[in-house]
Formats: sequence, structure tokens, C-alpha cells
Amino acid sequence: MSQVTIYMDDDAIARAKASAAAAQLSLSAWVSKLIKEQVPAVDANGYPAGFFDSIASSADQWADFPLAEDLRAHDVPDSPREAW
Repeated sequence: MSQVTIYMDDDAIARAKASAAAAQLSLSAWVSKLIKEQVPAVDANGYPAGFFDSIASSADQWADFPLAEDLRAHDVPDSPREAW
């Protein structure tokens, strides 16, 4: 378990201590619980936990979406570049 030092003004620390006491938690446990409730879990790359699983589970919804090659099949080719 790690330790963290934070700086808060007197009003904020008083409110945090009062909320922790009302929840019958230590200040450390209350802050930890607050962070876990308010901040979403992320994977090693910073994506929300389960993000890619949710994308993969709905992949069948995009089965009829055209491929990039099909979308570009009728594009007009770029003009040739000038030589310098």
C-alpha cells in the first residue's frame, strides 16, 4: 500500500474529516472509497476497464458497414505532384 501527501485548505479538510466520521471510516479509507467511486478503473493504456470488450461484443452491429476500399473505389485519383 502506498502513502500519498495532499494539501487542502482548512475548510476542505474539516469537511473531509466530518464526512469520514459520519461514514465511520478513517480519513484514508474515506478518501480511498471516494476515489474508487468517482474515478473509473482504467487498463494499462488508460482506457476504461472493459472498453474493448464492450466494443467487441457489439461488433455484429457494424457487419454491413462498408470497408475503406469499397468507400474509396470511386474516388478520383490525386493530381500528380510537381517536381522541384
